[in-house]
Amino acid sequence: MSVVEELKAPVSETAYHVRTGDSGVALEVKDFNLWYGKSQALHGINMGLQKGMVTALIGPSGCGKSTLLRCFNRMNDLIDDLRIEGQIRVGDFDIYGPGVDVIALRKRMGMVFQKPNPFAMSIYDNVVYPLRVDGVTKKSILDETCERALKSAALWDEVKDRLQESALGMSGGQQQRLCIARGIASDPEVLLMDEPCSALDPIATGKIEELIHQLRGQYTIAIVTHNMQQAARVSDNTAFMYLGRLIEYGATDTMFMTPKKPQTEAYITGRFG
Repeated sequence: MSVVEELKAPVSETAYHVRTGDSGVALEVKDFNLWYGKSQALHGINMGLQKGMVTALIGPSGCGKSTLLRCFNRMNDLIDDLRIEGQIRVGDFDIYGPGVDVIALRKRMGMVFQKPNPFAMSIYDNVVYPLRVDGVTKKSILDETCERALKSAALWDEVKDRLQESALGMSGGQQQRLCIARGIASDPEVLLMDEPCSALDPIATGKIEELIHQLRGQYTIAIVTHNMQQAARVSDNTAFMYLGRLIEYGATDTMFMTPKKPQTEAYITGRFG
């Protein structure tokens, strides 16, 4: 079968073979559709992020990976003519249900972007910023949180003697780990990472990947990546998306060795994308 034939093959049903744990599902997507105006970007997505595991979202550019990730904390809300159907549930509530406090939701969803985006303030103030927004002013709590988050982000030993220096003076890799520290300072349930290594060199990328391994189990992590080798290295489960549809969602080692769908195999083997 040619690549063109493989891509045209029916994808009405997603292939599921997900690695599950004892802790259940942290976030569940049910029959989720999204439109930008008249253009449908996501089609009938059904999936669950397993608690304490790392899930990679892969697929060619424009397939809906980042769109789906940004739905998990409603970052798409400000886009004009956005319309959604279906549910995304965190625990026992639908995050798109009536009366949902979006600010409170985002406290439960740490976010790390493609490019490091530290604030123009000290390293210390960057990390404790989420707590200060919440009105926390007690220095002992801020100090403890700063140390805990920086240690969790494998950054404490590098910056503990210069916490009052500007975060903008850090290297790119350090800045990204600082953003991860800021993202976990409020102890979120889920950590969302949108191509967190795309702007980093190989050494810094290796440190971020090592950090993801260290955070596994403490947090449920969803990572969008164009780097299939990275997905294979860091994730427990992988979701392959194409043209806004979830084609296959399964255990990463199975996905990369014996994918169930011809479209998945064509992408993973580099025949398109």
